[in-house]
Amino acid sequence: MMPTTLLVLSTLATSPAPAEVPLPSRHQLSLYALSGAAVYLSSARTQGGLGGGFGVRDTVDGRWLLQVDASGLTGLGSVLAVRVGAGMQWRPQGAWAPAALVSLTGLFGDRMEFLTPASPAPVVGPSLGLGLTLAPARFSLGGAQVSVLELGVGVGTDRPGLGVLYGLTLLEVGVAL
Repeated sequence: MMPTTLLVLSTLATSPAPAEVPLPSRHQLSLYALSGAAVYLSSARTQGGLGGGFGVRDTVDGRWLLQVDASGLTGLGSVLAVRVGAGMQWRPQGAWAPAALVSLTGLFGDRMEFLTPASPAPVVGPSLGLGLTLAPARFSLGGAQVSVLELGVGVGTDRPGLGVLYGLTLLEVGVAL
């Protein structure tokens, strides 16, 4: 029994190892361009405009989205909109991949300010809004993503009151890196 056991073990030890199957990457980075509008409205200030920008997105396990983008806006002056978001996409069938994200958006730059008895001094700092972005018409085709008409709404604080942030992305086109 001993020589047979040694023969089997030596055969297993000298046999070629099974080919390793590469694991799919958990992260898929993509670069995207977007066009749209954002406006922040409160009793103390109004800020926003129309424009476009660029961003980077990481899709984790094909479902979870982490993204950051910056856009230049014009209309109410020159505004830089910076958005950081996290959310999820689902893929019920084919290329359709609707998504929902929680986003923190900051608007920096020109604005219209209103002095009222409730806020007798200008509000200092950027307009910040935390909200929800929905992308119902979003499609993923291999390494490319296209989204049309993303809608976002958020709330911010302008002491002593609240502000509302509205966002509309008309078109977003991305490609995997």
